[in-house]
Amino acid sequence: MPQIRLLLVTLLHLLYFAAALAIEERATPGSFSLPISRASEKYQAGKRSITSSVSGTHAHGDILVDITFGSQTLPILFDTGSTLLWVTSTYYTGSLSGDFYYNISASTTWAQIPGYTYSIHYVSGSNSTGVVGTDNVSMGGITVPGTVLGAANSGTPSTAVAGFIGMPRGSMSVKNSAGTTINKNTFMQNIASSLPTPIFAVYLPWGSGAAASSIDFGYIDSSKYTGTLSTVPLISGTFAWAFTSTSYYVNGVKHSVTSTTNGKAIIDTGTTVLRVYPEIASTFYAGVTGAYQDGTIWVFPCSTTTFPSLTLDVGGVQAPVSYEINFGFYTTLPNGTRICGGGIQVETSSEMIFGEVFLASNYVVFNDAASTIQIANIVF
Repeated sequence: MPQIRLLLVTLLHLLYFAAALAIEERATPGSFSLPISRASEKYQAGKRSITSSVSGTHAHGDILVDITFGSQTLPILFDTGSTLLWVTSTYYTGSLSGDFYYNISASTTWAQIPGYTYSIHYVSGSNSTGVVGTDNVSMGGITVPGTVLGAANSGTPSTAVAGFIGMPRGSMSVKNSAGTTINKNTFMQNIASSLPTPIFAVYLPWGSGAAASSIDFGYIDSSKYTGTLSTVPLISGTFAWAFTSTSYYVNGVKHSVTSTTNGKAIIDTGTTVLRVYPEIASTFYAGVTGAYQDGTIWVFPCSTTTFPSLTLDVGGVQAPVSYEINFGFYTTLPNGTRICGGGIQVETSSEMIFGEVFLASNYVVFNDAASTIQIANIVF
């Protein structure tokens, strides 16, 4: 999916859950839940969002989990729309003062794989490049010796985010200096046998009054959603958690997507806002008093408290978007009116991106073995 992020020289991490299909709605031995923290920075690690120009009143920012590399625990962005496990390291040729980074010399278990490199360029213009090696990597109390990861030596260091852990679909492949592709296990593949069921579920309520966010591995927590989980088949042939999305409802009125023949979307924890086709954004904001586009960004007076209802098609399942519509302060007009940015923005590529604003309203279970996601309304 090159319009989302381009992979130039390697480590294509694609997740494969070789898994039993039975899913228990409770924690079982071997399962674990990761608490989520959020960075105060606005995606300096290179994810695409409007937060570079929006100063939100809530904790907008990267979804971070603690991961230990050797003996060093660092905040890593959890990203279902990315492929790599990489971390900024002391191989970096620039200044790392004040940044989070992996100290290679402090790890007695790091081993570089000679001749292997990676390079990732994001749509935002930032990038990460470096060498490939292995180390003991721990997440949620599970340690995987010899995990393959990228150690960045150039790119965009951050004072809030040390790196990315991709949670995509499929297998992982790396290329050496001769261009030979070799398959390697992703971190999820490595821990799959340690989980009761090799799945993970994302619970991301956020904003004022929200419960604590978390990611559950190996089980489904029925206390985090209401009603019944609906199963959605995924589109094959892509590392993304992609599905069809050909209709939507605004204030209960159904509309069919007409501007594209694709009618597709992906779930991406690495994108902050909900990015939809222009016609969906236009229809929604037509019901928001004072809303307008500042360039490509939809904004409205911060005093706005009433918004239309929005429901999106997720592979035949109707999923509401109820939270984080007001994304926070954007600018002040000459007449003194404070303008806020919308949590719903425009996506002009063939696939919409259902990011954190979507996940603030929906509990999602990721199951690559079954080529499905499951979805239900979130308990906020």
